[in-house]
Amino acid sequence: MKGYIHLTKNVLLSTLAMGAMLLAGCSQQNNEPQIEKAAAPKAQLPGGADSVVLIPIKLLEEEDPKLLWEMLPPSYQTDVANLIQDFVKNMDQQLWDKLFGVLSQAGLLLNDKQDLITAMIEQNLGGTGASPEEMQQSLETMGKMLQTIVESDLGKHATAKGMDPGKFLDETGKELFKLIAQTSKLEEGDPWNNEIKAKLKDIKVEIVSQESDTATISVSGIPDLPDIDELTAMFPGFDDSEVPGLSMLKNGEQEVVKVEGKWIPKTMADGWKDTMSEASEMINNDLKNMLGPEEKKQVMNIMNAAQMGLAGAAKAKTQEELQMAMMQAVMGALMSAGGGGDGGGLLQDGLGELGLPGFGEPK
Repeated sequence: MKGYIHLTKNVLLSTLAMGAMLLAGCSQQNNEPQIEKAAAPKAQLPGGADSVVLIPIKLLEEEDPKLLWEMLPPSYQTDVANLIQDFVKNMDQQLWDKLFGVLSQAGLLLNDKQDLITAMIEQNLGGTGASPEEMQQSLETMGKMLQTIVESDLGKHATAKGMDPGKFLDETGKELFKLIAQTSKLEEGDPWNNEIKAKLKDIKVEIVSQESDTATISVSGIPDLPDIDELTAMFPGFDDSEVPGLSMLKNGEQEVVKVEGKWIPKTMADGWKDTMSEASEMINNDLKNMLGPEEKKQVMNIMNAAQMGLAGAAKAKTQEELQMAMMQAVMGALMSAGGGGDGGGLLQDGLGELGLPGFGEPK
């Protein structure tokens, strides 16, 4: 499995996973935002206690992340929408729009300068295990991913404040799934289709017992999939998080309950109110006061330096010009972050690991 392409796919999977985890940590507020009603599912979704597993299987088969949203009880959907609304409101508008401006420039650069970037990576890393053609295709996919996110409702602070999560998953989420499928085809054997999706038919779920709105289900046949295992390992406690649909994709008996017509993990239902309270406290207090004027100025300076570097890189005609533009951007960011001294810093250490000239030796 090609390491560089594997990294690209994991970036895409991580984006979706973080979105899924966002659905699990929501805040309950008195003001309910107007949520655009998502289009009805094309086919009737499973409605029994086994739907906790059958719907995620259907999600992966059809590459339709909106089904994750469909699994949530209506009041939980409102909590998620309120969480996102509060999160965006408590984020600085200038920083938000500046960040997505940087991401947009990065996406365009990955699309326009694939050959130069590939040559620079090959020279500084000494090879990645992928051919130049595969690396360029992978860079193009990463660029498309960034552009997809930037062009979504998340791309502007004004539109993010009223974002409908169901619509976001139905549109942007589906585009990201397409990119996962495209990236997988660059790998030997196309693991997304031939290893992950092909094994879904082997998963069996049985309702062991049910009494009214409480049931126990038994799941078997879920294969050991390294890509998924590596992904979930990135998030400590993920297996215990009871994110609907994803954490339930494990073998063994599990308790589920019916809430507002939707079957969800019992542990999720039991801890929902506490989770809401903790998330609300974090978003409306800790997050709101996270950045003061000086911190904001520093972050803005870092992103301004990144934008200048990306603008210079976009004009590069040779590998040397591209590398010089990127180094100038890095130096500007280091100076803005106070990391330009002998002690280095997080950004400097990261660049040294990549093996860029002047930033230490690759590990």
